[in-house]
Amino acid sequence: MGLAAVILYPVSIGLTRVAGVVLAGLLATGGLALAWRYHWVRWTLLLVYGIVAAFFALPGRAEYDRVALRQEIAQALGRYEGVKFRVGGENFLGIDSSGLVRRGTIDGTLLYGLRTCNPLLVRKAVALWWRDRSVRELGAGAGKAARKVVEEKSLLILNDKNLHPGDFAITSNGLHALAYLGDHVWLEADPDEGKVIRVSTSSTRNPWFSEPVCVLRWRFLEPPFRRDSREKAQPSFL
Repeated sequence: MGLAAVILYPVSIGLTRVAGVVLAGLLATGGLALAWRYHWVRWTLLLVYGIVAAFFALPGRAEYDRVALRQEIAQALGRYEGVKFRVGGENFLGIDSSGLVRRGTIDGTLLYGLRTCNPLLVRKAVALWWRDRSVRELGAGAGKAARKVVEEKSLLILNDKNLHPGDFAITSNGLHALAYLGDHVWLEADPDEGKVIRVSTSSTRNPWFSEPVCVLRWRFLEPPFRRDSREKAQPSFL
């Protein structure tokens, strides 16, 4: 019951995350202790725990389909449309603008990582969940997890042809975040509307779209850097 309460509580802070991990560990340990006398249940649980631990320990693959992952994140973001706005919220019972950007990215990355059996992406999702970020922190690059793509006077005049689903915009005043879904459409947890709304730049008078913005992209959604194989090695004088 305690674990369920922590999971359902919409405001995610360090205390709730630590409590969730501790309670989940206690539940797993308690379940094993209760089942210990039953031979087949005991070994089934031990096998499941071992498989989960081994999966997380595997290095994973740095080569994955970035386009498919971006689409997965866009779909995960879209599931929050209509969820009520709540300051500090980060789930379907209430969410704010930075929580929306983070949660959609976490959900999409986790689901894609599990479906493609890639522990690297699962760990990235867990790391994003564990390190909470405010709007201002997202705008500063979320601890080097994201990089700036472009700055513009407003989203209404932004040329978004080089943007990808999963990119996000932060207003210059550091008060609001918006997630890009593609095809000129953005998703935002709007405090004035009191819920998450989908907005097209081609037909909106939403005041947030008139604010100067910085658009950022998560680094793990970019293609891995590769040196040109034809590049000559630099001479060494040592």
